[in-house]
Amino acid sequence: MSSKTITANEVKRVAKLARINIPPEKIDQFTSQLEPILENFASLSKVNTDDVVPTYQTTGLNTVLREDVVDKDRMFTQKQALSNAPQSSNGYFVTSATIKK
Repeated sequence: MSSKTITANEVKRVAKLARINIPPEKIDQFTSQLEPILENFASLSKVNTDDVVPTYQTTGLNTVLREDVVDKDRMFTQKQALSNAPQSSNGYFVTSATIKK
């Protein structure tokens, strides 16, 4: 390691921003563990990528989503949808209140 990539103060600051509680006695441990990771990323920044075309999509597919259409052969009637409901009323499912006022 030639020079420090990250300091203890930076670890504390990032932990605070991420709302992660790191005990003071663990700060040096995290700093020493992050140091080689950040050095690896720094070495990647030295790679010449001038002639590399950016890759935004790797499959070559234009769209992987199906059309949003109604398949009437797979639809339930209201009666079928409510057939196994423990309780229903006027064509609706009846459940316990989820929000208490």
